[in-house]
Amino acid sequence: MVGRTTWIALGGFAAVVALAALTGAVVRKAPEDAGPAAGKVVHLDQGWSPELREQFYYTPQGSQLLPAAFLKALEQPGGTGLFLDPAHIAQTGFLPAEGPSDLNPDALPIGFATDPRPGGAFGPAVGLTCAACHTNDIRVGGTRIRIDGGASLGDYQMLMRRLSQALDATLADPARFERFAARLKADPQAVRPALEASATEIRRLNASGWTPSPYGRGRLDAFGHILNAVAADALDRPANFRVPDAPVSYPFLWTTTDQRYVQWNGVAGNPIGRNLGEVLGVFGHPSIGTGVPSSFSSSALVENLKALEDWAGVLKPPPWPRELGKVSPSRAKRGAKLFAEHCAGCHGGPDYPLTPPADTIGGRQWLAVKMVDVATVKTDPRMLQNFAGRTAETGLLAPVFGGARVVPAGGVLLAVVGAIVENDLRNLGISGDARRAYYGWRFSPGSDKPQQGWLTSAAYKAGPLAGVWATGPFLHNGSVPTVYDLLSPPEERPTRFYVGDERYDAKKLGYLSDADKIPEAARPGLFLFDTTLPGNSNAGHVFPDPAVARLSPSDRYAIIEYLKVLEGPHAGDK
Repeated sequence: MVGRTTWIALGGFAAVVALAALTGAVVRKAPEDAGPAAGKVVHLDQGWSPELREQFYYTPQGSQLLPAAFLKALEQPGGTGLFLDPAHIAQTGFLPAEGPSDLNPDALPIGFATDPRPGGAFGPAVGLTCAACHTNDIRVGGTRIRIDGGASLGDYQMLMRRLSQALDATLADPARFERFAARLKADPQAVRPALEASATEIRRLNASGWTPSPYGRGRLDAFGHILNAVAADALDRPANFRVPDAPVSYPFLWTTTDQRYVQWNGVAGNPIGRNLGEVLGVFGHPSIGTGVPSSFSSSALVENLKALEDWAGVLKPPPWPRELGKVSPSRAKRGAKLFAEHCAGCHGGPDYPLTPPADTIGGRQWLAVKMVDVATVKTDPRMLQNFAGRTAETGLLAPVFGGARVVPAGGVLLAVVGAIVENDLRNLGISGDARRAYYGWRFSPGSDKPQQGWLTSAAYKAGPLAGVWATGPFLHNGSVPTVYDLLSPPEERPTRFYVGDERYDAKKLGYLSDADKIPEAARPGLFLFDTTLPGNSNAGHVFPDPAVARLSPSDRYAIIEYLKVLEGPHAGDK
């Protein structure tokens, strides 16, 4: 079970902070000849060995975007350089590899992984894995501080748009196509039909992912894409399609394996279902077969998903690095008191509250993550409305729902994903305690059915905040650039700000976003976030209640200082 941390007595707190300020983070430096877009990479001590980190980056999860050989041979849409050139990938906000490795001999970007299955005539597919959206960098001069499990600043729509443009340009330009086929060492007449098929599929994905306002950096409407993949595509019910227009920030991964609820709306009650659903949102392929649950399947690699979850369970919050400056012991001590008074009620903190032992098989306990009703937190409701208010025609699945022709779309998702997981485990011969482990032991005593997620009201998760300093922008929809802004009244928060600059504001906690601090020449590569657009509201999260107390600027900076050294829960045996 998760062990409780001991609240650090305020009398000894200053000594702990002083030690952190003097020693800085434990770091591991990458080779000096790292990739041209990577710079010198500093790896913080987050509990991963270099070998485990590589496994997390490049273990495939069943995502199949297009043949890996095509991606490696493809040129950029606007030139003759390769699409996978590190400088080009960096423009999209995704992270180039530090160089080739045993698990990544082709130096694919972080989180791009080749499927182990043979694939078609041109070999296995390449797709995304967890690390693509859950790894980020902070840049300090020529150094890049790697945040494993952090929130990516990748622009998903930009990546997909450029990929489609590159494929179409290759088909349209004879010289470009000839170079592409030569790199494949294949007969051009055999290449063209397969390339046409890939280009058609990417066009379809881009059309289905169109939104009136772009997501921009570091956001994705994951549930919108997942529900469309299952309820519209797999079920072959076009009427079930909805525009995926409620993008949210990528949550950080440390402590997630021990949290009772994980997603922003907490609907997934167990890790294997959550992770398999995630695969379907990023180029995994579900099938409902004949409509009978025993015939459901997908391209997800369930054994790899279990391994990825286990590795995430080892990940620790990133320690505050010396490269970002020293911590003020006196200010952090004051911030600890303010945090305990105004923040810990929702987000927890030492001691972190746990679920009751009686709730779970074997008395296992999880971090008792608080779900806060949207009427209380008052942040943008679109993500919750899109999920909770969405319905779907059942089609072939009507018998699964007692003959009902229309049901909540979330119910279709849970039914399909649940059946796929059970089918995969049965086909692999996984049962008993091994099966329970795949579900993260989320079972009530005496029950053989996994526990459900948070389905009782429209609420957002208020999770633990250890390491949150490394995860901006903030709120579920990424509408607030810094922690200081989040602790400020909504009317004082920026209405528009830039996202994508990797330089860090160590005073306010967040990436640089103010146009006054970003040279005009650098802005074309950034995304201008506009909080006046639908789904982008920066309102809400006004705590403490202004009628009771207000945080002065000095109070905000004190809480910020404490967040730099806030400890996470200490995981024990489960």
